[in-house]
Parts: sequence; C-alpha cells; structure tokens
Amino acid sequence: MKYNKILFLLALVSIFACKEDIVERPIYIAEKWENPEWENPEVFQINREKPTASFYKYLDEASAIKNDSWDNSKLYQSLNGTWDFYYADSVSARPKYFYKPDFDTRGWDTISVPSNWEMKGFGIPVYTNIKYMFPANPPFIPHSINNNGSYKRDFEIPRYWDGKDIYLHFEGVSGAMYVWLNGEFVGYNEGSKTAAEFNISKLAKSGKNTIAVQVLRWSDASYMEDQDFWRLSGIERDVYVYASNKVSLRDFRVVSDLENNYKDGVLNLNLEIDNNTDSSIEKSVAVKLMDGDVDMYSESKSINLNIGTNAIDFNKTIPNIKSWNAEQPNLYTLLISVNGESTAVKIGFRNVKIENLPDGKAGSQFLVNGQPVLIKGVNLHDHDETTGHAITEALTIKDMQLMKQNNINAIRCSHYPKAPFFYRLADKYGFYVVDEANIELHGMGATNQGLDKNLEKQAKHPAYLPEWKGAHLDRTIRMFERDKNFPSIVTWSLGNEAGNGDNFFATYAWLKEHDTTRPTQYEGATGYENTDIQAPMYWPIEKMIKYVEEGGTRPLIQCEYAHAMGNSLGNFQDYWDVIEKYPTMQGGFIWDWVDQGILTQNEAGEAYWAYGGDLGGAHLQNDNNFCLNGIVNPDRTAHPALFETKKVYQNIKIKHIKTNVLGAIEIKNMYDFKNLNTLDFSWKLLENGVQVASGNLPTIDVEPYQAIKQRIDLPKLKNRASEYHLNIYAKASKASDLVPFGHVQAYEQIQLQKGGFSNNIVSEGTIATSKSDSILVLSNDNFKIEFDLKSGVLKTIDYGNGNMIKKGVTPNFWRATTDNDFGFNMPKKLGVWKEATKNQELISFTETKNKNNSVSINVEFMLAAVNNAITTMNYTVYPSGEISVNTSLKNVDSKLPVLPRFGTNFIINYEFSNVKWFGRGSHENYQDRNTSALVQQYEAEVSELYFPYIRPQENGYKTDTRWVTFTNGNGQGIKISSLSYLSFSAHHQYNADFDAGEKKMQRHTTDIKKRDFVNINIDYKQMGVGGDNSWGAMPHEEYQIQPKNLSFIYIISKIANEK
Repeated sequence: MKYNKILFLLALVSIFACKEDIVERPIYIAEKWENPEWENPEVFQINREKPTASFYKYLDEASAIKNDSWDNSKLYQSLNGTWDFYYADSVSARPKYFYKPDFDTRGWDTISVPSNWEMKGFGIPVYTNIKYMFPANPPFIPHSINNNGSYKRDFEIPRYWDGKDIYLHFEGVSGAMYVWLNGEFVGYNEGSKTAAEFNISKLAKSGKNTIAVQVLRWSDASYMEDQDFWRLSGIERDVYVYASNKVSLRDFRVVSDLENNYKDGVLNLNLEIDNNTDSSIEKSVAVKLMDGDVDMYSESKSINLNIGTNAIDFNKTIPNIKSWNAEQPNLYTLLISVNGESTAVKIGFRNVKIENLPDGKAGSQFLVNGQPVLIKGVNLHDHDETTGHAITEALTIKDMQLMKQNNINAIRCSHYPKAPFFYRLADKYGFYVVDEANIELHGMGATNQGLDKNLEKQAKHPAYLPEWKGAHLDRTIRMFERDKNFPSIVTWSLGNEAGNGDNFFATYAWLKEHDTTRPTQYEGATGYENTDIQAPMYWPIEKMIKYVEEGGTRPLIQCEYAHAMGNSLGNFQDYWDVIEKYPTMQGGFIWDWVDQGILTQNEAGEAYWAYGGDLGGAHLQNDNNFCLNGIVNPDRTAHPALFETKKVYQNIKIKHIKTNVLGAIEIKNMYDFKNLNTLDFSWKLLENGVQVASGNLPTIDVEPYQAIKQRIDLPKLKNRASEYHLNIYAKASKASDLVPFGHVQAYEQIQLQKGGFSNNIVSEGTIATSKSDSILVLSNDNFKIEFDLKSGVLKTIDYGNGNMIKKGVTPNFWRATTDNDFGFNMPKKLGVWKEATKNQELISFTETKNKNNSVSINVEFMLAAVNNAITTMNYTVYPSGEISVNTSLKNVDSKLPVLPRFGTNFIINYEFSNVKWFGRGSHENYQDRNTSALVQQYEAEVSELYFPYIRPQENGYKTDTRWVTFTNGNGQGIKISSLSYLSFSAHHQYNADFDAGEKKMQRHTTDIKKRDFVNINIDYKQMGVGGDNSWGAMPHEEYQIQPKNLSFIYIISKIANEK
C-alpha cells in the first residue's frame, strides 16, 4: 500500500513539473506598419545579388562531373529542415523583433522547409482564378488580412569557410520576404518563383549563426502573381548557404549553336569571374567539353584578373556534333575550373529560329535545327496533392515519364519559372520548354479580354504604369539570367493574361537585345507586334483557319487550348487534323497537365481531393473546381483524356491502302528527327473483336516525314458475316530513361471488313397473355414479361430466375452535367430535355399479336416540356424471350434546343454486375473523343466502368458498341444487341447521383455511394463532351443531337450460361 502511495505522489510531481514546462503560444501586437516596402511597386528588392545562371561549385573536377546539384559539395550547406515558426493572421499580430538574438521563441510552432504553411495547418489554402483575395487597389494590401509567417533557426558554418565569400540562397519563397542574420538586416525580396541571393560575408561567422525570415502572404507583388492556382505561402523551394573563393566564377553564358547545315557545333562561352581581393591577380581558367568520358575540346587561359568582375570568352567550332532535340536529347558535359573550384553543366547543341515559308508562301515557321517541329504540349503548374507548391525532383521525373510515354514533347511553364532541377531534367529527357516570367495581372484586366481599349482600366493597370516597369523587368531578367544556359528552353514568354502596356514592350525589347538564339512569345500580345509567335489561347478551329488563310505571318502555336476541365478534351483529333494541314500551325499546349486537387478526408475518414471552397475556405473568394483541368489526377493516375492525348499526339500515321492485297498499309514517320527503326512493329488480326492471328513486321527504316508501303501477310478472312480489324502497334525496341522496353508508343486500327449485324430471332412457339387492371403479362416456358398499364413501363423480365428488373425501361434525354456543360449553362439552355425525361404522360398503350407469334406493345408518351413531342416505346416480344425495343421521338419542333442524349434507361439487379461488350474501350469514350479507343471485346465489373472525376459528373461512357452483356456469377443474364452501333454506360448509381442540378455544388467522390443495383443506359447516342473551352463553348455541331424525329432499335435477349 505504501509503495502505491509513493508511485501516486511521484506521478503528481511529474504532472505538475510538466505543466510548468508547457509554454503557451505567445501573442504579439505590433504598431501600424507605415510605408512598408511591400506596398511600394518600385521597391522589389533590397541588397539582393544580381541573378546568375544555375550552376554549382565543387572542390575538384571529378566531383563536379559526378554531381548534378549542390547537395554533395562541401562548399554548400542546406538550410532545409525544421525551423521555428510563428504564424500570424494579420500584420499587427506579427512578432516584430523576433530576429534579435535574445528574442524568446518558446511557445512557437515548428515547420519543415521547403513547404507552404497552409499545407501544414497554418491559415487557409485558397483557390481563385482571376479575382484577387483582397480589394484590387494596387499597390495596397489590407493589413488586417495579410497573413504572415516568421521563421527562425540556427545553423553552423564550418571553419574551413574562413576567408571565403558566403552567400545565402533562396530558390523560391512565396510572399514578400525580409531576412536577418545574427540580428542584422540582410535584405528584402519579392518575386516568388525565382532565386533571391544575398552576400552575407560580413555578417556570417564560423560556428553558430541564427537566421530569421519573415514572409508576408500578400504584397504589391501579389498583383503580379494572379495565376490560376492555389494561393499558398512560405519558403517553398530549397534554401542553402554556400562559400566561394575570393577569386571565383560568378556567372557564365554558354551559347551552343549549330552551323554548316546543322552538322557542326559552335560553342561560345562567356565567363564572369569575380576578383574580390584588394588587388589584381593572375589565375588559370580551364574549360573542357566532354562527350561522356571523351574530351571533345579543352583550353586553358592564364588571365590577369582585375579587381571586380572580369569577362573571359572561349569560342570553338566542333565538327560532326550530335545535336540536341526533344526526340534525341544529346548532351555534352561542360567543365569550368577556376582557382580551385570546378563546375560542370550539361549543354546541348541546337538551333532555334523562325523563318518564312519557302517558295514565297505567306507565313513563317518555328524551326528547331532547321526542322519545323510540331509542338505537342501541355501546361504545367507546380502541384503536389499533399505538399502544394513544394515540388520534388522525384515528382517531376514522374510527370516527365508520363508525358514521354504519352507522346507529349513540350511543356509550358505556366505561369512562372520552375525549380532549377526541372530544366536540367527537361534537358536530359528531351522536352521543348516555354519558360514564362512570373507575371500575371488577370484581376486587373487582360488584352483580348476587354482591356485593349478600356483607358479607364489601363490607367490603374500595372502593365501600363511607369512605376511598375522595374518590377516587370526584374522578373523577366531574373528568369532569363537563371535559365539562359538550358538547351530545353526554346522560347521565352513574357507572362500570362497581364495586359500589354509599355512595360511588356520593355521586357520584350530587353529579351530580344540579350538573346538572339530564342524567340519570345506572349499571349497578351496576340495581335500586337511584341511577340514572335502568335500564341493565343482557346482559339476554335475556325479562327485558326481564318488566321492562316487571311495571311497570318507568324507561327501559330496556341499557348493554351483544349481546356481539359472534368470530362473534356472532345474534338482533339479535329484540332490536329487542321494543325497538320497548315504549315504555319505548329501545335499548342493543352490546359493543363494535372488536376490541382489537395488530398484530404471527410469526418468518416474517406479520402478525397479538395478544390476551391474546401478546407475551410467556403466563406472566402474561390472559383470552386476551376482548378481541376488536368489530364491526370493529382496523384498522376490517368484521366481517360490522357489516352486520347497519347493517340492524337502519336508520331506515326498508318493507313490502309485500298488494293486487292488485304494487308497493304502505309506507315508514315511523323517524328521530326527520329527514324522508325528504333521501334518494333507488330500486328493483330481480330474477328468480331477477338484475336485470331498476330505477327511482327520487319524493321521499319523510315526517316522523318517519309513513308513506306508495307504488306502484312494476313490469313484469309473466312467468314463474310464477321467483322475484322487489323491492329498495328509500334513499341519501344529497347528501354530508355523514361520509356520501358515494349511500351506501345503508337497504334492504329483498320477495319478490314465491316461484317453484318445479325439478330436471327426465332419465332417458334407461342406467348400467353393475361391482363389485370394494372398489369399486362406475357409468358411461356422461357420467360415472363410484365408491363405496368398505368405507367406504360416494362417492369418485369424473368428468364427463369426471378425478375431481374428493378426499374423499368424509360426514354432518356438527359445526362449528368459536365463542367463544360455548366460552362454553356446546359441546365438552363437544354433543361427542357431533363424535364422531358422526368415527366412523361402516358397517352396510349396498345397490344398487338403478330402473325409470327410475336406480341407487340406500343406505348406512347407526350412530352409537355418539349412542345408536346411524342416518344414511343415499341416492344416486340418473341416466343424465345427476345425483346425488340424500338424507341422513337416524333413531332419534334426544330426550334427546340439540341438533345444531350437520346436513349433509354433501366435498372437491373446487382448480381448482374459482370459486363462484356464488343465495341470501343476499354477506357471511357464519347463520340468526339474516341480515336484512342479500339474496337474489340472487353470484360469488366460494373464498378470498373465508373471514372471518379473529382467533381462528380457524366462518366464511363462507351461508343460504337455492337453488343453488351450483363451476367451474374453463374454466367446468366441478358444481352443487348442491335442492327447498328449503340452507346452504353452502366453504374452502381443513379444517373442523378452524378448530376449537381441547376448549379454546381460542392460535391466530391465521397458523395458518390455504391448502390445495390446496376443502372444501365442504352443509347442511340449522347452528344460530345466538347473541349474548346469550359465557359461557353458547346460540343461541335457534328457531335450534337439535333432536334428532329429520331429512332433506334435494340434487342434484349436471354443468356442462359455465358461461362
């Protein structure tokens, strides 16, 4: 007993001791901040070093060659990791003097760097597209809402850095940043996506040092960073300190061009070497160019270096160079050694220019190494589902791997420069990059969107005001200087949706003066002279054709097109049919690559991806799911649209040659530089969607833009009634960095024989009928079929195992609204067809016994919502149990809006969840997005047909279906077939479960619950999904369903045992 009392007393002492150690979070009150730098557009930096190229120094040549980054150099020390952190929701709540050495940070939180503090639970992540999160009154920011974060940590500087210059380097900080070291002010920076570097030699010391950083979420710079993304804050890229000798390489510019018909390399290297001693000094400067381990060129110069910066040039022509392009990204190692420090970078020899079309034709072309390349691009935002804008090299490699495997060859850095490793990887793996300055002023107005002649708006717009000129130039110059040596960058961009005042003419002029090796583009200058490439966004096909045919002189490469929001990317093949027809058209960049969803979970612990208005931000300005425009999910799993992208972007065209030789084909190489002999070609012959033969083709040796005729020795097509398809595949013949061996890089399907649709219905036997007040029963030994006489609905199909129908067959004219549908206001414009689906008045029900022993039931409904049009369901029931369903629409007023769909809907028991079909698949496809979906036989569970768009909407459709079956575990069920192509979908949900209604709702995948049935849509067709934009464009007319008399037929038949 005494022992237990002692334990109890010890426990009490421990509890009270712990309470004494707990320090509450401190509260700070700062006086009003008068005339802050972050409300002065002419102050965007204090004490910041001039920007330089991305390169890293090592103490020996071997280490420099071995390492791509700074991590392993003894001259660098990372400041990534855990920092003390204090979050304040307003300027007055910040700790003003926290940078002082004796300031007590007990009670503060900690935060990992790099990160965005909103992703760590501090403040609210918000998504907005155009409208600012504060009143638009540049350069001012309401102090009461200006969240801020104060960072502090200690770090050690090694003694062997004594006598060196020491720099503090931030790769990217989102927000206006103040920096102190050991209690002394270091400097200030604005501009979140390019580096800020400070010379801290006079403040740093050997041993322990203390750094303090304060970041304000909003500033005058925020007006220039109004990009369409999550607004996140903090130190989001790497931070480090590094040391340099007093005599050291400070910067360099390498131009690695081509001459002599692009065969020989021209190396022009300009070095800037600092001499920070107090006298001139002679040093040796050595340069070496290597191809792997082979020296291509080396030169050493002994130079007398004056105090300050010294410029030194090296020039060399190298014959028979291997050029760089996106298909064959040949790189060389450039090694530079100065005063005991070495740096190595990869360079590529390539030539980029714009030239007029030959033979005096109107227009010009964008050329890489003399070749007019096609830009098969995507826009890329920095986005990680859990870390926000803090992007890792591993995620970037994953993105590039997916892009390369899906025939994407170009990336637009929307709308800001990426982390330096991005460009190194683009050089290595081969992508054409548009590097874009971190400038977007969309909330203040944009050219080609109403700003052009609005002088009142221009009078307040930073792009037109001289006090903002320095900030525009600063962002452009920092981008250029940091990224100037990366061969993958083939175009500079001045920014995005930011007007086109004098400040953009100034940035254009600066880039043209400092770089003659790359063109410059700007979407905001579409139709103006300060862009070398016509780079509009969301031009429809008709406008593209008009531009070219009316004599457009500049290359047309859309900076954004094919808006891939939700279920989209319709008519993508149509875009490219036109692009490949006109030499001046050279492609574009899909908007965009990845859905910007943030991974979270609901109260039940179910995971989902959040979008604008989630995560506590419903009361704040947000643009809900307009951040979800990707062709991959936030975790980089594929949207169905990615398959279409791959197919349309593929670089091989295969067509059937109409001759007496069945297997005669033509293969055309659409690569710009690569021979097809790097790929293995094979074929498969399908009869009624099932493989019956296969083989390999010999090596296809075809140069770019050349074609070859090839004969495949196919077996005889034995059955005249069968449908035959020839599938041809081009696969990687060996593994590369991003593409595995055997990966299908291109494919084509050729229909060799259409065959016939056969439904030989047997009419032997009889059908008994009986009728009550409410039900008509048709039956024999094979089946029992019932109709509800009050509703006119087929309510029972029993093939011997009980009724499989849970909801009877009804006409259906509506689909769950997609994001594009909401964009053109489908619920209002086409809503009468939703009403016509919901409310159908039975006006007649007739029964007819036919001479062939079948029974016909004709049911007519009046659709008051569509001007009393009539829809008829004509069922013919045969003694075998087969049911012919003829659905028609009559008396249709041509002034009605187009139909979202024309088909039927019914629901069967859950047990019939095994689906097999002969048609397009296996992925979701629509009439304007099915180029990628091959025709064959597929099998799946109903649950696998559902594609979970982050905001629920129409999904999972299949087109050009010959037949589809639904069976249970015993192989019993039904088959639906037709004499023409059908479309279908099947889910464990009602159609309405995916439909938000009149307006978008804050819905997610967790709102879609699996139900205990199979909901089936059998359609004549559904209109296309569209893809020109998501704010007004309807699907193209050829993919619409016009209001007119329509009909289609399908047959429901019994499957006794499919196993």
